[in-house]
Amino acid sequence: MYKLYNVKRWGSMSVHFVLEELGVAYQNIWMTPEQARAPEFPDISPLGYIPVMGLRDGRSIVESSAIVAFPTGSHPDRELAPQPGSDDHAVYLSALAFMAINIYSAINLSFEADALTDTPEQSEVVKAKAMEREARLFDLIENRLAKEGPYMIGERFSAADIYLFMLTIWAHASERALLNRSPNIARVAATVRARPRLKASLEAHGVFEPGA
Repeated sequence: MYKLYNVKRWGSMSVHFVLEELGVAYQNIWMTPEQARAPEFPDISPLGYIPVMGLRDGRSIVESSAIVAFPTGSHPDRELAPQPGSDDHAVYLSALAFMAINIYSAINLSFEADALTDTPEQSEVVKAKAMEREARLFDLIENRLAKEGPYMIGERFSAADIYLFMLTIWAHASERALLNRSPNIARVAATVRARPRLKASLEAHGVFEPGA
């Protein structure tokens, strides 16, 4: 059985939603932000990151995009990802990595600017640049969906759409602002919110309805 270390509205959201959508057995371990930052947590997650997934053999894996990719590849019959080894699966993995490395990082930088700079003025500059980059990256996704959609890998809904949905929740200046200016992203977000299997987990993270 998988084991998910989970903090509400943190990066574990996407993994939580994917596990629910797959319908596989797992143990959900709710944590507070304080518990995730506790000195003993790096024994489980070396950098103190959430999410962490415990594997069936007792080892653990980190990095949200990798954790999302693993169970979808391990349960191809659930059809939440293309068949492993196919060209479509390569596109799927690329989409997850692109969003994790670029959009997730830009969002994190805007949140962490105060800790990374010496003065309020420096912090505001870093935040502004991170938010500009975030907006450009979301625009790339919007254009991709317009040309190649309706979903991240074309005609087929996948866990990559769930991952994109998670990122929209954190968007600057707000989730609502992003969805209003990005109709194709908004359609993907609405599709995720309408998935019957996800209702309870969406409510648990407080994201069943779009944020202000």
